[in-house]
Amino acid sequence: MPKYFKRGVKREHHLLKGIEKVLEEISALKGVKKVIPGRIYSSDSRGFEIKVVRETLTGLKLLAKSDGSVQEIFLIVDKEDREDVSREIAQISEKWRKS
Repeated sequence: MPKYFKRGVKREHHLLKGIEKVLEEISALKGVKKVIPGRIYSSDSRGFEIKVVRETLTGLKLLAKSDGSVQEIFLIVDKEDREDVSREIAQISEKWRKS
């Protein structure tokens, strides 16, 4: 793994509070090659949510919301695995929202 990757998640930049374990769980999904956190924005969101926003050329773009902040998350996923990964992310989000 390259220098900044730990458990499949790039750690070069900041992560939203409490999202590290969720990203590690997502990185362990079949078909997910890399999890790359992106920019963090402030927002008026409350609670926790992570959802697939769209497909990209190399995988999927997610938005993670956590108490006043939103972070872009990019996944490197093979084309044939994207639908399954999207479904599993919805289940993971629901599980973490309840906890």
